[in-house]
Amino acid sequence: MSVAVFFNLIRYKNLLLLIYFQLLIKYLLFPAFNIVEVFSSIQFIIFLLALVCITAAGNIINDIFDVEIDKVNKPNTYIVSRLISKEKAKRLYLFVNSIGVISGIYLSLNIQKPQYSFIFITVSLLLYYYSKKIKGTLLLGNIIVSFLIALSVYLLAIFNISNKTLIENSLYVKIILLLYTIFAFFINFSREIIKDIQDIIGDYKLKLNTLPISIGIKRSKSIIAISCFIVLSLLLFLTLTFAEYYKYTFLYLLLFSFLPLFYISIQILKSTTNKDFKKISLLLKIIMLFGVSSIILLSFKL
Repeated sequence: MSVAVFFNLIRYKNLLLLIYFQLLIKYLLFPAFNIVEVFSSIQFIIFLLALVCITAAGNIINDIFDVEIDKVNKPNTYIVSRLISKEKAKRLYLFVNSIGVISGIYLSLNIQKPQYSFIFITVSLLLYYYSKKIKGTLLLGNIIVSFLIALSVYLLAIFNISNKTLIENSLYVKIILLLYTIFAFFINFSREIIKDIQDIIGDYKLKLNTLPISIGIKRSKSIIAISCFIVLSLLLFLTLTFAEYYKYTFLYLLLFSFLPLFYISIQILKSTTNKDFKKISLLLKIIMLFGVSSIILLSFKL
């Protein structure tokens, strides 16, 4: 197995976005609001290792269980059983997942919060059962994977804000991260439904009960539009409420998140081909990147 195959299997671009967001929180957002941190530099690296490995393992196991679906939907690009054997992929999953879970447990014990171990164990199990059983369940699969992605946004608030931090600063940062978490949830929820629309042929052959199969593509597109409008409403509320204090931050969000998302919410209803859906999915990922990057302006209180 080549290095390129491994990186594609673990979805390295998504992992880089995950790391990027955690770095912005730790090195820009937390210092800007005088957050006293629990983690040392080494502990933060272990935290990232656990987060990245568990997420990467989730991507691997998803490809393992999706082999037959991907043969139909992605005949030229699927990886497991074409570029790497299923057995080798399983061994790789066990190795990467074990590193992630063990790192998470070690970190939890090291910061004297053993109960936090269950977060890493539960996320790992949910990713496994999502791929094996839950993925084809109406809406539940979309909600779970979107929730897990959104949870990664909020984890540093759970783990790394010390009780020594001023209560108002701690509360303020937690609210900010909660808003980013909601943003991440609905963006990813929209992308998950788009993926289900793209994979409808393979999912139908394997008798999965995804949203497009259950209610049809047209109604599924309406659900995506509603999800986008929820994020638009959130952005509009924040702009009207806080624009006076963070003018440049919300001008940035207006240009690089609100307007593109408004375009997508209209465009999704007109989309008919896989090419259209692929374009919208990519745009949503770009919006996620730009939305996350607003932390830079927010940290400088612009």
